Amino acid sequence: MIHNIWHYFLYLYGLFLDSLSVCDNNNRLSTLSINKTQFPSQYLGRWYFLAAAAIPGTTALETFTVMDNAEFSVRQCREEEKLDFRAAIRIKDGPCVPRKWIYLLPEGSIELRTEGHPDRLTQLFPPRCPHCVILKETDNSYARLLLYSRTPQLEEEFMEEFKKKSSCEGYTDILTLPQQQDYCQIED
Repeated sequence: MIHNIWHYFLYLYGLFLDSLSVCDNNNRLSTLSINKTQFPSQYLGRWYFLAAAAIPGTTALETFTVMDNAEFSVRQCREEEKLDFRAAIRIKDGPCVPRKWIYLLPEGSIELRTEGHPDRLTQLFPPRCPHCVILKETDNSYARLLLYSRTPQLEEEFMEEFKKKSSCEGYTDILTLPQQQDYCQIED
């Protein structure tokens, strides 16, 4: 009898805690709204990297601390199972750094693998922002969330949404790029 009362109390307490949580389903990452019939075409074109989030105490954001801004171009390769990424990164002290890599598209999946890095997994999550995407990158040494937008400036409500989603996933270290300098030209 005592066991049943204790079980019932713990159940009610759990429901109470869930009702207080700011991490409802709207603030959790979900791939449900990705249009799998159009994937990956809806992600081709120009993107601006705006912010990143990671678990506190890790070095997952270290790469981005020297950046002022970054613009990306995403193109379909001749081989349909590959995406070509090109970046023009402006470093805080002025120079431009070009980068390029290939994402592999496993057949029937919406997850991406980075060519040359078989342990790296990239998942896409469309937020409420109609011109944004959140990427979750994980490998053996880090996990982080990255926010990209079709425009270099993002409305504050969507930046707050990214911060809430990040926090709900346990990524509470947030880095926002300063974007104080001109963007670099992407090399083709």
